[in-house]
Order: sequence, then structure tokens, then C-alpha cells
Amino acid sequence: MPIKKQAKLRGLVTSLAAATLFFNGAAVHAACDYTVTNAWPNGFTAIITVTNDTASTVNGWQVAWEYAGADRLTNSWNASLSGNNPYSASSLSWNGNLAPGSHAEFGMQGTGNAEIPDVTGDLCSTSGSSTSSSSSSSSSSSSSSSSSSSSSNSSSSSSSSSTSSSSSSSSSNSSTSSSSSSSSSSSSSSSSSSSSSSSSSTSTSGGGDWLHVDGNSIVDKNGRAVWLTGANWFGFNATERVFHGLWSAHQETFMQDIVDHGINILRVPISTELIYEWMNGVYKPVNVNTWANPELDGLNSLQIFDRTLELADQMGLKVMLDVHSALADNSGHVAPLWYNGTITEAIFYETWEWIAARYKNDDTLIAFDLENEPHGKAHAETAAARWDNSNHPNNWKRVAEEAANRILAINPNVLILVEGVEVYPRDSVNWESNDEHDYYGTWWGGNLRGVKDYPLNVSGNQIVYSPHDYGPSVWDQDWFYAGFDRYTLLSDVWYDNWFYLHDQNIAPLLIGEWGGHMDGDRNQHWMTELRDFMVDHKIHHTFWCINPNSGDTGGLIGYDWATWDQAKYSLFEKSLWKLGGQFVGLSQDTPLGNNGISVNQFYQKGGIEPRGN
Repeated sequence: MPIKKQAKLRGLVTSLAAATLFFNGAAVHAACDYTVTNAWPNGFTAIITVTNDTASTVNGWQVAWEYAGADRLTNSWNASLSGNNPYSASSLSWNGNLAPGSHAEFGMQGTGNAEIPDVTGDLCSTSGSSTSSSSSSSSSSSSSSSSSSSSSNSSSSSSSSSTSSSSSSSSSNSSTSSSSSSSSSSSSSSSSSSSSSSSSSTSTSGGGDWLHVDGNSIVDKNGRAVWLTGANWFGFNATERVFHGLWSAHQETFMQDIVDHGINILRVPISTELIYEWMNGVYKPVNVNTWANPELDGLNSLQIFDRTLELADQMGLKVMLDVHSALADNSGHVAPLWYNGTITEAIFYETWEWIAARYKNDDTLIAFDLENEPHGKAHAETAAARWDNSNHPNNWKRVAEEAANRILAINPNVLILVEGVEVYPRDSVNWESNDEHDYYGTWWGGNLRGVKDYPLNVSGNQIVYSPHDYGPSVWDQDWFYAGFDRYTLLSDVWYDNWFYLHDQNIAPLLIGEWGGHMDGDRNQHWMTELRDFMVDHKIHHTFWCINPNSGDTGGLIGYDWATWDQAKYSLFEKSLWKLGGQFVGLSQDTPLGNNGISVNQFYQKGGIEPRGN
């Protein structure tokens, strides 16, 4: 079957005539479609969709194609790729089993002029030929970036489980056991095909709310600065595999309360293990009180997450997904690296690619925090995250680059947050030193000194660096001496570890976690100093946390999951984006909550750009 194509560069439009085949007098649609999803001068991204149009289940598939011109691939995702023109791709363990009528989709990035080749294979031959439906153009350059993040929440029945040393520590917030404080009902362990398909993408928004980086600011599609001021709500990262609090709170009412209190972005911790389960169609029971949440009756964890995005879109709220731990474990964040046990580095990449593909059209989910708090002390621990240009398995810089580039090849518009590590070698010292005095130490994920020496090799304008910072109630660090304030903190720890990135206009900062107990003393003083510093410089941030069950920090909500801690909220509220008495959201047109305004309304009312200074 001949394939027709048209191409225009700079606003390249590549289209294929949809081919209809006739077999025994019946129309059969081609089972292998090649679609260009993004194109720019000398580069492109594309997807191949493999559809089972037979009457029997397919167990594994393989396709092949060859470019007639100079097009060549640089990377791919969601399939096992081999060859160098011609290419072949085969299914992975989680997407090879196709029931009749179902499909799998995999993607690729390449150099060249975005040709559309014929796709062949046994399944393609079954339906007659390969065809491709259309695709189209993109911005003139490819955007890629890197990021990582996580939050330290541990949900256990014990008291605070913070682990730290005098030189560095984690914000290992322990949360009280939900099983003892909830009346739960299990959600369905099966899901609709739309929930389990990696190619199904929830699309609730019009696509105009994506954000990009401009120096040390984050800007909207019109180049106007915005300010991300939000908070964390954990639970998807833990054994419950769903937001904590749904054992008593009504989800929609609770989310409405969040936006009406001015939070414009919700950081949602999750585990790689849970995403991997979703990829493979595995849905374990979730801890939800369906009497309080009748709308969630029968929904699995992925369906509840999708419903969260739908509600957020209606409320003008944006969402950031944070891989908080490799394992779905209430103390999973204590493990220092992005791989752990059966969760490998390869699975880490695959799960991020799956998320990127599934939600690539949903601008409610605007940011990915790649990995929460990579840490470990190189002088004392084998499993310690490092930052350099090596191929070391624990080199976080290498892994963050790879993950960011893979994600941005699929969705060049999503913000990528990259956290730091725990320690970094002093001048003239390498990572092999066993002397703790040879390293600069700080909070888990808070050390971004390495970016100066080894910047991320990620193209585009989507990278945001995301350190975490805590006060003496989490660990009484050396810099919390008598008389400390924002100026001593800036000199002792903030500037060299992360603020230089903002001050030198290298990249924006988003403090992914900050918060703590209202002790009326040193910890509250630290919170006030950091808050005022972030407000003065318009540093983006997400407070730790909304949940009451964080042992190291407490939360904005009481254990009834309804009553706000007014003293803590009053401190936090001064760090939110406002114009007059109205909170400002991140949607172009949808106001934030019942009494807030949108980005367009902010500028129509004469709002001043919240750019970093």
C-alpha cells in the first residue's frame, strides 16, 4: 500500500493517508502505525502503535522498519530496540500480551528530517500492511531536562525515625500507621483497559498551561513569570498506595480546602514499585473509606490518581509527581538510591517513560521530581549517591541526565526537577577518600555543589533544581548555633549548596521540602527565616507537609484530616503567591479555588512578575 507524506519544516507537518485494506470484502485497519509526534530542524520524535486486530491474544510482538534517507535513532522507550537502520523493536515483559483489539505503543527520538517508513512484522502482516496516521509539528528545538526528587515520609506506628549524622541528615518523616486509624475498604484489583494501557493519556486540560525555564525564573507560554508555591500530600509512596487521609476525609472536599488555602501546586510522592505495578496491570488493595468516599468505590490506585488530576484541573490546581522511593514502603525513602532490590535502574527509566507517555497531553501534571533525596556518605557507605562525570552505578548526575532526556523526548514541555546528593568532595579530593573531613555535607538531596563542576548535559529549558532544607527539629546541624539567621545560613550552607544556582541565573530553584514543628523556638525561627528568604527571592517551594502523620515535622492539618493548624498555616500562608487578598494559581484561565485567580487574571489586574532577584 503506497504511503503519502507531506512535510513542512519549522511547523513541520507530517501526515500519512490513512490506509484501509480490504480482505475478503471486509475493511481491516493496518495494525502497525508510525506517527511523528514532534519535529524540529534535524530532529524528531515518533511513536509506533502496534494493534492486535486478530481474534486471538498475541503473546509478544516484533516490528521492523528502515529509513530511506539519513534519519537515524538516538534512543527509544517502551520497547527493546536493535539494529542500526534497518531497526527492529520487540515487546517488553509488560506490554507484549495484547488481547484482541488492544494495542501497545513505543517511542523513539532521532536525527534527520522525520521520514515515515513502512513498518513490517508478523502482526502487521496479519492485518495487511503498515500505515501511519498523522502527526505534526512542534517547536523548533527539542527540550530536554533532568530532575530528581523525593520526600522523606515514613509511615510507621513508631515515633520519628529520622536518620542523620552531624554532617548531614534526612527529613525522614515518620507517619503513624493508617491501619490503626482508618476504616478502609479495598479498591478493585482490576482496572479498565484505559487505566492499564501505557498509551492512554488522561487529557483534562487544553494544553496551554505548560511551563518553561527562563534563567532563574519559571515562565508560562507567554513568557510571563509564575511562582510555584505548594505543599506535599503523601501516601502513594507508602504501603497504602493512595493518599493518606482517605481513610476518613472526603477527597473532593479535602482538595477544595487545599486550593482555597492558596496551595497552587501539589507535590505527590509515589514509589517506582507502584508505577511498575501500574505498567504491568497490577492493582493492589488501597486504604480508602468508601463510606466517606463513595465516588472511589471500586476504583484502583491508578484510577484514583487519574481522578485526582481531573479534580485538580477543575480547581485550578497543578500537580508535581515525585518518585519518593524505589519500594512502596513507609520507610522506603531511607534507602539512599533510585534502585533497590527488584527495582533496577532500567525499571527506574521505564517507569518514568511510562508516566511521561501516559500524561503527555495533560498539563495538570506539569512537573516530575525524578528522585527524592539521593544520599549516602561516600566515606563510609558503599550505597552513596555521587555527582560527577563517571559511569559509576551510583552517579546520580548520570542517571538524572538519562531519565530527563528520555522523559523530554516524550514530553518536551514538562518541568524536570533534579535534587542534589548528601556529600560532595572538597577541592582536590576525589570520591575514593575515606576521610569524612574531605567532604561537604548537608541535608539529604540538598547538596548541589556538583552542578558547578559537572553541569547536566540536557538540552532545552525545563530543568529546575530542587534541594530540601530542614530545621533543628529534624537534626540539630552545626549551622544552628546561637544567633543563627538567614544571613548566617546563607553563608554557612545555603549559598554554596544551592542558592548560587539562583544568584548566578543558572537555573530556578524549588525547595521541594521545608517545614517542621511550631516549637516557639529555634525550629520556628528557622522556618520564618527560610520563608522570608524564599519570598524575597521568589524561590519556588512545596511545604512539607499537609499530612499530620509526619513524625519529624507534623503537618498543616490535624489528625481529624479537617482542622487546619492555624499557627503553622499563618506562618506558611505568607509564602504563597497572592495579589491583594486573592491567591494566584498556575492555570492560564481557571481560577485557583473558590476565591483565587488565574495567571491571566493576575496580569490583567496589574500583577508584578514574580521573578527571582
